[in-house]
Amino acid sequence: MPLTERYFRALMTNSTDVTTVLSRSGVFIFVGHNVRMVFGYAPEELLTRPLAEFVHPDDRLLLNSRLAMRARSPMGSCSTNSFRLRDGAGRWRIVEVTSCNLLDDPEVRGLVGNIRDVTERVEAERHRWESEALYHFMAEAAPVGMFRTDQDGNILFANGRLAAMTGIPAARILAEGWLDAVHPDDRPRLEEEWARCIPAGAPIRFDCRLLGPEGTVSAFLQTTPMHDATGAAQGCMGSLADTSEYARTVEALQVAEARNQGIVDAAADAILTVDEDGIVHTFNRAAEVMFGIDAVDIAWRPIDRLIPRAALEKNPVSVQQRLGGVGDSEAHRADGTAFPVELSVSTLEVQGRRLSTAIIRDISERRRIEAELIAAKEAAEAADRAKSAFLATMSHELRTPLNAVIGFAQVIEMRMFGADAIDRYADYAVLIRQSGQHLLGIIEDILDTSKIEAGTLHLVEQAVNIAEMVEQSLSLVAMQADRQKVAVTLMLDADLPQLCADELRLRQILVNLLSNAIKFTDSGGQVTVGAARTDDGGLEFNVRDTGVGMAPEDIPKALARFSQVDQSMTRRHEGTGLGLPLTKHLVELHGGVMRIDSALGQGTTVSIRLPAARVL
Repeated sequence: MPLTERYFRALMTNSTDVTTVLSRSGVFIFVGHNVRMVFGYAPEELLTRPLAEFVHPDDRLLLNSRLAMRARSPMGSCSTNSFRLRDGAGRWRIVEVTSCNLLDDPEVRGLVGNIRDVTERVEAERHRWESEALYHFMAEAAPVGMFRTDQDGNILFANGRLAAMTGIPAARILAEGWLDAVHPDDRPRLEEEWARCIPAGAPIRFDCRLLGPEGTVSAFLQTTPMHDATGAAQGCMGSLADTSEYARTVEALQVAEARNQGIVDAAADAILTVDEDGIVHTFNRAAEVMFGIDAVDIAWRPIDRLIPRAALEKNPVSVQQRLGGVGDSEAHRADGTAFPVELSVSTLEVQGRRLSTAIIRDISERRRIEAELIAAKEAAEAADRAKSAFLATMSHELRTPLNAVIGFAQVIEMRMFGADAIDRYADYAVLIRQSGQHLLGIIEDILDTSKIEAGTLHLVEQAVNIAEMVEQSLSLVAMQADRQKVAVTLMLDADLPQLCADELRLRQILVNLLSNAIKFTDSGGQVTVGAARTDDGGLEFNVRDTGVGMAPEDIPKALARFSQVDQSMTRRHEGTGLGLPLTKHLVELHGGVMRIDSALGQGTTVSIRLPAARVL
């Protein structure tokens, strides 16, 4: 490909003007590749389709007229027209089309068009025109005198209000300025400010008196410097406002506002005022504390930042209903956290605008107290139910050994089997002793539980030989294990150290765990008890059984006082439900931790870990 042709194609690809060729009927027969970049179309999307299909419906008649006129014009003649063209995103773009008649050119045979997107230029010109028109309209409609100066302070523009305030005709103001209307006592200072600030591009803020047509009036002068693109001063825009009435009312308003603000700021509840559009006007100190935001950061901004949008959209007209009327709702602090509030809203109209004053009370503490009371009530009811179930269970547990004691004692007392049945009576005495020991164990568990609740259960600490203590514990449950035909295996590490602990309570812990393990293990099962040093220098006891186990979610229930996993009166295994909670508390008194691992049908392992400080 020749260099000039490659250059030409590259130029067309990067150009912002799209070159096209149309047939006599206005159908695309060639489209430059840069149409994708300029208008978002692939060239193949336009080929064989009429240009009118992409032109705004209101412009198609003009387009067809221009195409027909261009087709009839002499070869090589050109013209330019503007249309609205739809781009690939569906937006209407203003384009400038320069077309040239080359229908009779054997190498072209079409209308060559150059399409240029002039949307931004047209919009810029329209905005500029509108801006200038708006500027003059606003200047003339302004209730204050307005003027514009050049860099030397000469007046370039003055509105009618300035002439009315100063009593100087507009033509004279443009020629000589308006400072002749300033009170003689104020004019020297104003002229000094004028000469200093205008050339330097500095603003002027100046209170002065004018000798106007209606006498002396108070006025406020304010100028804003103007600069060109390089930052050089280009004069200023200024305003002159009559502040006479304002000065008279400001003092009264300040007194009233100070009084009202004092009352509002002294209130313990958040008080804020919003208009009918939900814009915050006032925001007291209690509101700042409640919402965690300064008044200056929320004033003249939507109340949506404080009140959830879902509540605001209930009624887009009534702010009172937006805020929920009088009742409970939800608000948000500046950090986004939600909190409950109680709202009370009053609405009034001021000069045709609706203003609503909302008194907001943070009821988080009240809700917290209510929740605590409900939780305490539910906990008390749960405890009451648990104790009732416990008492029902306990009555059965107490009566069973007592019935045995009384029954066998009556048999011996009445010598029902004759005076010679000494061996039989001796067996009954053993049963009476065992029942009494069982009853004593229940009573001791109840008393220990009462001591725990009263906080009077204390340890009597001494040096404890671990191996001897474990063997003593096994001897206490040996009869139970034999009766249930459960094998108990001892696995102790060699050279176990002594512990500083309460030997009686430590033995009570092991006996409770062993008794539970044996009780919940079927005949032929096995219970293993072990003790070993831990990596952190402490000591760990393990009691593992092959019994029925329990579901992991039932473990917390088993550790709760006055609670059992199975509290039905037809349960398979007897017991008061105090053993595990009492054991856990005794372990914690020693500074240890008790852990239970269990699963239904897979047995249970209870681990007791005592800290290194207990090891001697």
